[in-house]
Amino acid sequence: MVKIIRSGRMPEHRVTREQDFAPLARPWERTGSVDVEELATWAYRDQKVDRFATMGLHAIEIAASGMEAGGRSSDGCAAIADINHMGCRIDYSGRMVKDSVHRAAEIVAALLADIDHGRMVAFHARLGGRPEGWQQPAHWYRATVWVKPWQDAQVERTGRGTSPTFCSVIPTVTREELARRRLDYLNWWSALDALAWKLSLRSMGFTVRRPSAPQAPWEAAGEGDA
Repeated sequence: MVKIIRSGRMPEHRVTREQDFAPLARPWERTGSVDVEELATWAYRDQKVDRFATMGLHAIEIAASGMEAGGRSSDGCAAIADINHMGCRIDYSGRMVKDSVHRAAEIVAALLADIDHGRMVAFHARLGGRPEGWQQPAHWYRATVWVKPWQDAQVERTGRGTSPTFCSVIPTVTREELARRRLDYLNWWSALDALAWKLSLRSMGFTVRRPSAPQAPWEAAGEGDA
């Protein structure tokens, strides 16, 4: 005989409607508008919209979208294996708390999928940050070996005795690497701007502003090109 374990609330525990779903802070509620970078961060870091990308899709649809199928059928072979392993089956007819994602977050993810460098926006949105490393270094080169950091460096002689000394150095960052980092920042900003434009064509119920982040912050800092 297979026993049934009923899911849902625990005995003697009262559940209210407000407890069914965790409160979702919507960054546009106070002013009716939101910066596109803040909206992307909310969608990926707070709503974790990428975890719901395959919800409700058939395995064939998931594969066609270039995503990896996850989960399994509730009445498939894996469920039968679970019954054999536990000696019981789970009754999901009771009240359950389910994860949910806001529709605005789903729209953000769907639009980013068709924007060049949209993955870069999603990556930094998950972290709640921006591309870094675009600043011009205070020192282009540093000593290979320090005796005291940025004060005394280890020196070597070119020969024996009182031969001249020299200090070997290595670059802190090459100009090519700095240029690449700045290009990454530009691509990130352009993708954000494209997202704001596409969202402006949708009826969202609030206004999405263009990125407030500077397009080329090194120009504002007077650093010029790498």
